[in-house]
Amino acid sequence: MARFVIISVVVVAAFAAAAVVEARVGPIDVAPTNLITNPLGVIIDNGRKITGAVVDECAWTCDHVAADNMKMCNTLRKLPGVSSPKELLTAAVKLSMRKAKAARARFEAAARAAEKGTPMESILDTCKEGYDNTVSALQEVQRCIDANDSKASLITKMSAATTFTGDCGNAYEERELEPSLALKATKNNVNRVVTGALAIAAKLKL
Repeated sequence: MARFVIISVVVVAAFAAAAVVEARVGPIDVAPTNLITNPLGVIIDNGRKITGAVVDECAWTCDHVAADNMKMCNTLRKLPGVSSPKELLTAAVKLSMRKAKAARARFEAAARAAEKGTPMESILDTCKEGYDNTVSALQEVQRCIDANDSKASLITKMSAATTFTGDCGNAYEERELEPSLALKATKNNVNRVVTGALAIAAKLKL
């Protein structure tokens, strides 16, 4: 009985001492080095799942797109109101629509100024129509996002948008002509942002 009392006193004293130390220096948080955080927000410790981990899914998405798309992705994920991959994709789609609409206006103006009946006028008309179709396809993409549609449907419509952006470049290549530097920059810019939106869509988890 005396031995039990002595042990109990020692244990209580040990806990009291630990509480004093923690009160003085604060809780000690030793993070194990063998923890891996997966994109679903679950920490894995040697095969053992520990739930409750917080993961920046937007950052993970941007880290896993192609290198050419990372800069755009990381810029968009820092925008106000972008806190999920879906919001990240919405930002990319809206940016793509703005660029495509601006491109349509520029090529339409160039077509009006071009000499009538020339190959260049035909090319510029093709570009204008291609960007019209791009905008329509991107609107369909946004409807898919808003309706929580399947990823397969989302990718199909997003791929259609990238195809339409390529119509302009194809028109120039078929006629073996080059756009002006300003129109070339516009064309390349639309291609870049729409391709970036597709890359983000491909990493989206639905």
